[in-house]
Amino acid sequence: MKIVRVGQVGSGFIGKVHAKCFQMLQNVEVVAQHCNDSARGKAHCAEFGIPDRYDSYEEMLARKDIDVVSIGLPNFLHAEFALKAIAAGKHVICEKPLALTLEEADAMIEAAKKVGVIIGYAEELCYLPKFVEAKRIADTGALGEVFLAKQSEKHAGPYSPWFLKSETAGGGILMDMGCHAIEFCRWALGKPPVKSVYCDIDLYVHKEVTELDDHIIMIIEFEGGKKALVESSWTLQGGMESLAELHGTKGVIRSNLYHEGLGLKVYSNDGHGDSWDDDHVEKGWSSPEWEWAWQNGYPQEMQDFVNCIRSGETPVESAVDGRAVLEIMIAGYMSAAQGRKIEFPFVDPGGYRTPVDIWLNAKKKG
Repeated sequence: MKIVRVGQVGSGFIGKVHAKCFQMLQNVEVVAQHCNDSARGKAHCAEFGIPDRYDSYEEMLARKDIDVVSIGLPNFLHAEFALKAIAAGKHVICEKPLALTLEEADAMIEAAKKVGVIIGYAEELCYLPKFVEAKRIADTGALGEVFLAKQSEKHAGPYSPWFLKSETAGGGILMDMGCHAIEFCRWALGKPPVKSVYCDIDLYVHKEVTELDDHIIMIIEFEGGKKALVESSWTLQGGMESLAELHGTKGVIRSNLYHEGLGLKVYSNDGHGDSWDDDHVEKGWSSPEWEWAWQNGYPQEMQDFVNCIRSGETPVESAVDGRAVLEIMIAGYMSAAQGRKIEFPFVDPGGYRTPVDIWLNAKKKG
């Protein structure tokens, strides 16, 4: 079997997730890494046994043995780094969101098509074991005709300051976690064409540190009558929740990803780490997250991308899906700005730097 060699970009939280997941796969090697922070890049390479580190991204791309570039950077850099990798003939694994504008997304898709490479869109919810099983059951017809998908993800706020800035993130909670919920619903319902988007957006808890959205509720109507209900929030205190539901004419499925710490409950006087982060110690009662990466679908999505690089097939989640999600998010900001449902086919309003500016500009106008 062909060994797939990876060049990695970024060494933050998601960069560590990608690196650890590649280590779980057979016949996959991370052979090079680029990071603009030299010290952090060196520490990342030492932690994950990556042999070569580059200050120059272009120098890394010049390596003939690299098959795919994994991009785990702030949102505003996704398109730039992906387009350079594609121009160098590399496949791409791009973190969510795919890009900040539809123009960027279209450029990425067209460039990949022209060169003949794959762009994997890193949306792990569509690979998450509990959610995959829920979709499998629904697809057997056990629920009758599925007419509604619901997904909600909430926590107390982002782990890095760049998430709080329009110019680097492109938007708040909608761009950070709303993209997960949107694509779960699209995927679970069979990715039907969108008919309309309505979105309520606000900022409640994080007013001192950002002007971006920290809570959204979205209703997506699909052609054929199916609907999605999305709720995403940075306002939940005391942990994280990720809930999904599929409603049909003959039944319903509910899935709670983080219920009781993925099924475990522990009491310890001295405290303990967990399989993902030994430095994080919980004393007293705790709900440890065992096999966190696998439970969240990360190695499964990487395996799909690697399989498709070998076979030339299209991943479950590709750049086309990333573009569809971006279009829905832009429509969401437009809906909140205008206080109405946005009908599809979507007409991009233009005149904005990032998607959230559509909403922010409307707020400033009063």
